[in-house]
This record gives sequence, C-alpha cells and structure tokens, in this order.
Amino acid sequence: MEFGELIKKRRSCRGFDKTPVSQKNVDDILEAAQWAPSPLNMQPFQFITITDTTIKAQIQKIGIEAKQTVIDNNGPGWVEKYPMGFVADSPLIIVVVYDPEKGGLGNYFGMPHGALQASCAAVQNMMLKATELGMDSLWFTFFEPAGLRPILDIPDTLDIAGAILVGKPAMATKSPGRKTPRVHKEKFTHQ
Repeated sequence: MEFGELIKKRRSCRGFDKTPVSQKNVDDILEAAQWAPSPLNMQPFQFITITDTTIKAQIQKIGIEAKQTVIDNNGPGWVEKYPMGFVADSPLIIVVVYDPEKGGLGNYFGMPHGALQASCAAVQNMMLKATELGMDSLWFTFFEPAGLRPILDIPDTLDIAGAILVGKPAMATKSPGRKTPRVHKEKFTHQ
C-alpha cells in the first residue's frame, strides 16, 4: 500500500471482532514502534502487550471510572453516551510506557518532553503498521494513569503514553475527514 493511502486508511476503531492478533503481527507492530525517532536515539519507550481478558476488563473499568469523573465534574455532554465496551473486546492492547529521563538534551533549554514525543512517534508507527496489516487501532487515553499502574505493575519511574487497542474492525469505519491545515509562512500570523 502506498504511504499516502496508508495514512488516510488508518482509523480509530471502537468496535473489534474477536479475531486474535497473531504473534507475528504483534512482533511486526512492535518492530515498527522501535524505529520511531527519539532524542539521541535513546528509545525511551517500552511496551506491555495484553491479551488476558481479566486485565483488559480492569483497563475498561478504569476507563469507566474516568468517564464518571468527567460526568461528575460537568464535562462535555457527549461523554455520558461514550461506550467503553470496546476496551475489553479489543483482541490486543499495547500499553506504551516511557522513561521521562531519556528525553535528550531538551531539559537544558525548555524542551523537556522529548521522551513523550518519541513515544508518540512510536504510537503512530504502531497504528500505521496495524493498518498496513489490515487492522484498525485506537489510541486510548481515557483513564487515570494512577489507576493503570497497579494493574500492570508499572514502576513510578515510568510515565504512560497510552494504551493502543488493535484488532480487526467489527465493521467498516468511515473517515471523519480533516480540516484544512492552518499554515503560517515565515512567522505566526494572528488572525
């Protein structure tokens, strides 16, 4: 698949069928993640792969708790209708963690997020590779990170970039479209 087509085909999926993700596909997705750029090539990211139904249900539960927190704090009305069943139904969850101390030299000049940025690049690579392999994915961050730590034994020295849900979509998803990019030439223009 041509790269431009691949980018446009990637979808955020909230409805997976039960087809397991093969170990070969998991390995290919993780290899794609490893090739993401990172400051000083420190590769600050690590990955936790999850297929266990009990653990997936626990991740769904902390998502439901986060949803309730948003509702209780008068968050946007659409949150009340946001489904969470797809979390436990996804065949594969890959949680991306990173060492914030491995962010390169940015701390010296006010750019302290290198490790997070590298982890985000790894997530994008994983999602594009899943698309190339005929699957959809979702970058899931609708949870309190402190709730995820004990479920997966994540040490306090690592931060969480998100949980990537991967699998065959239960039904075709359509493109939500994109806005025209806001581009400034030479300097930011205040409009």
